[in-house]
Amino acid sequence: MSRTITLSRLAATFVMAVALAACASQKEPAQQSLTELEGAMAKVAEMGQKYMPEEYAEVDAQIAGLKASFDKGDYAAVVAGASKAAAAIRKLQADSIIAKANYAKQMNAEWADFTRTMPDTIIAVDKQISRASRSLPKGMDRDTFKQTVATFDEAKKTWEAAAELGNAGKYEEAVMESRKVKEVVDATMQALGMAAG
Repeated sequence: MSRTITLSRLAATFVMAVALAACASQKEPAQQSLTELEGAMAKVAEMGQKYMPEEYAEVDAQIAGLKASFDKGDYAAVVAGASKAAAAIRKLQADSIIAKANYAKQMNAEWADFTRTMPDTIIAVDKQISRASRSLPKGMDRDTFKQTVATFDEAKKTWEAAAELGNAGKYEEAVMESRKVKEVVDATMQALGMAAG
């Protein structure tokens, strides 16, 4: 009986030793997989966060899960899940490249629209301001008129800056500035009794 118990203990110890050895043998490949995944993710992070934020968050969570498994010592789970995570990163990169290209087209088209319409709109508002200076719009006092004109003049300066950005090929930045200009121009037109575009 005593010999049987001893053999059972030896067998259990052997099995545990084998399991620990197997676990230890997977630690290094698990660590290497995480390092490679983190490196790949770092390369696509900026573009992914900007153009595919939801997909980026999902992949980031996937990698975080593998890190948690590694910290628990579940190296097998890391090794098993690494290929799936790597594929997810490659997909994120491809989707981000496509989204970036589409966004660039959108910015180019929007900037082209601004350059086509904004100059004439600004000229029309300037003319209306000239007329309004002689006869204020109904319900507007002189101080409000002056403030409206001052705000519009600042918007014109912003438009000039936007035009410089556009001429330099920085269409996204040009569009961001132009949107601000449009808000002011529309508000000015409404204040002066014009139909805002």
